[in-house]
Amino acid sequence: NHLRNITLQSMSRPSDVKVSRDIYLLCLGNPCMHVLTLEGDKLHSLITRGEGMSVLRPQFFCLDPLNNFVIGDDESHSIRVFSPEGNLLHTIGRKGRKQRMFSMPHGITITPNSRIVCESNIMT
Repeated sequence: NHLRNITLQSMSRPSDVKVSRDIYLLCLGNPCMHVLTLEGDKLHSLITRGEGMSVLRPQFFCLDPLNNFVIGDDESHSIRVFSPEGNLLHTIGRKGRKQRMFSMPHGITITPNSRIVCESNIMT
């Protein structure tokens, strides 16, 4: 009885969803993060792809204990951390094969002690 179909006109190719105090829905076709209430009402949308935007090609994300969202960005090969309101807090990494360097970071999660863990493609 608690299932509800949510339709957003700007939603294109949803790729990842997380539920906490709100519902966070990441879309790939029109890269953005939709933030909805637990009832499914749209609060706002964040992070649109384009020049000067914070995330160029978001793929996967997770939420930390403070409800900040942590997004893997395939275009910049970095991880971006945003406040619940969508403000960029910090960027981790860049393209490469050394520590804190990534190639298309994905599979992002947060450990119980707030460490960010992710997978990265092997670069040759």
